[in-house]
Amino acid sequence: MIQRVSIAVLLLLALAGTARAVEVRPYEWEKNRGRYTLTDKEKEQTELILKQHNQYEYVLEDNQFLMYSTIHRIILVNSNEAIQKHNRIVISMNNTIDLIDLKARSINKDGKAIYFDKSNLKELKEEESGNAYRIFAMEGVELGSEVEYYFTRKMRASLFDRVFMQFDVPVKASSFMLSCPSHLKFDFRAYQGYADVKQVENDNKEVNQYSASMTDVPAMKKEAFSYYDANRKRIEFKLAYNTARSQARLYTWDEAAKTFYSLLFTTSKDDDKALEKFLKTLNDNPSKSKEIRIRNIEQKIKSTVKVNRERSEESLTQISAIVKSKLASREGITKLFARTFEMVGIKCYPVITCSREEPKFDGGFDTWSYLDEYLLYFPDTKGFLAPPVFESRYPLIPSEFTATKGLFIEPFTVGEVKSGLASIETIPASDYTLSSDNLDMDVSFSDDLSATDIHQVREFGGYNAMFFAPYYDLMTGEQQTRMIEELTKQTAPDATIGKWSAKALPDKQAGNFLIDVNFKSSHFLEKAGPRILFKVGALIGPQVEMYRDDERITEVENEFNRGYDRLIKIHIPAGYTIRNPQDIKIDITYKDKDKTPFLFQSDYTLKDNLLTITIKEYYKEIFAPLSRYEDFRKVINASADFNKVTLVLEKTK
Repeated sequence: MIQRVSIAVLLLLALAGTARAVEVRPYEWEKNRGRYTLTDKEKEQTELILKQHNQYEYVLEDNQFLMYSTIHRIILVNSNEAIQKHNRIVISMNNTIDLIDLKARSINKDGKAIYFDKSNLKELKEEESGNAYRIFAMEGVELGSEVEYYFTRKMRASLFDRVFMQFDVPVKASSFMLSCPSHLKFDFRAYQGYADVKQVENDNKEVNQYSASMTDVPAMKKEAFSYYDANRKRIEFKLAYNTARSQARLYTWDEAAKTFYSLLFTTSKDDDKALEKFLKTLNDNPSKSKEIRIRNIEQKIKSTVKVNRERSEESLTQISAIVKSKLASREGITKLFARTFEMVGIKCYPVITCSREEPKFDGGFDTWSYLDEYLLYFPDTKGFLAPPVFESRYPLIPSEFTATKGLFIEPFTVGEVKSGLASIETIPASDYTLSSDNLDMDVSFSDDLSATDIHQVREFGGYNAMFFAPYYDLMTGEQQTRMIEELTKQTAPDATIGKWSAKALPDKQAGNFLIDVNFKSSHFLEKAGPRILFKVGALIGPQVEMYRDDERITEVENEFNRGYDRLIKIHIPAGYTIRNPQDIKIDITYKDKDKTPFLFQSDYTLKDNLLTITIKEYYKEIFAPLSRYEDFRKVINASADFNKVTLVLEKTK
């Protein structure tokens, strides 16, 4: 969650003086357990999680609201890869006050147990992020061993959190437990078919206890056109009620809107003075259209202020300090943008969302764990802007923040009161026409037919241009040349590059990037006796392949909508004809009633010695249902099939 620590400090005030102390019992494992009894199928697994237990105990200690988090795992390792994966255990110490307990052992096939020596525990801290870890190596792990460990961390209480209950290997027994003082109530939601969390009876009336369990959780494999974490079984949970204070639900979307509005729009007198001075440097022209003004302000701010996504100290959130140091946190840069647009009279709503590469935003469950990323929405233009992301430019925001839901915060003023109204709305995906990768090629053959001379004009648009256009003018000449070489050699590894030019087109669509390059290559030609084999399909560069017939588990999810228009003109050498021009023609369309969301079509004309190939390919929708996976795969593989087309040139008889 954005600014998790600073926001948690504000919210924990609501709990102050209400929680009653509850004693935490130390977690224990089975001291002298035997090995697991497994089925023949389980014994054949190269890796199997025998036990996965996650436990959270919320308590009040010394007027601090704390959480004791325990993870207990037992893993059967039946391959060298599995041994390598589990012979070192890493414990994250983020948000952790202390590592309270740690035990580990490996039990071999003969039942011999080797216990972990705590003196071997190492500490590690990443300099840039500040993240801290405890690391230890497991001793005596061999083929067939059961690796077991548990650890308990004393942590600052997390009021909203998630736990994944599915992994890349099967789980024989999975369980979850949460306890808290009886006047506090948590809400839960399980996803992707995991068992619902239920409150359970216990002997201690001072404690509420919740649990869930599931056996034989299948492995979740990574698939193309799918996001792994978004599809894993998991549990989301949040503190929902503090009955010692009231029966009102805590941390609702309405409360989130008010909290984030205050964070983004509350400024000091020094901030306001600094902002007024800063506005004069933006050259904003109120007579221009709102879209032009938004683009201009975004360009000026993003080219002036850098963002450090890892840091969150107060100075990076204060506008007066930001405009002086030219450095901001994610919250700080969003505040600068929001207040700037407010001052120049361009209406915008803050939007808080999360990446759909992670668990998708569920507006039906008001956990603030989803509130990870800042956006701005402009109701007058229907466009979005991502303040912390340098390479994205209005109206495009990072694609992982689209085709999902978000918390929209509409500012309002009533008398002296200023705040924000909450609504959960869809952040739409951009139209496929904005994100293009269009190709215009002219190909001729050398006199001795050993190489091709190619003039290529390639225009990237939208997301395809995002990592070129904003950076190109900041590069040195050497860096620009290297970039052109790398892009050209993706298609022709042996390319000898001649004259070239490149430029950003910031005013076109969503910010395009154009490359015009001449090069010579032998990569596309082979001789087979009197015939010439011309790998015409390779001219479009490597393509994604989905030829394997593995069982599909998840629905199709594209990164972003996109389109490709390609025009290739080939001057056939005098005295030669093409034996198999029909191989060029491919027509694969995915139909959905009266719509065609996905398509690949290639065709040609041949007049005199000029072969003209046209290719149209597009992906107009982000999602395709699991039931239509095979139809989607055919479109993807159509481009891969074209990539393999080789024309046979024969001498004219």
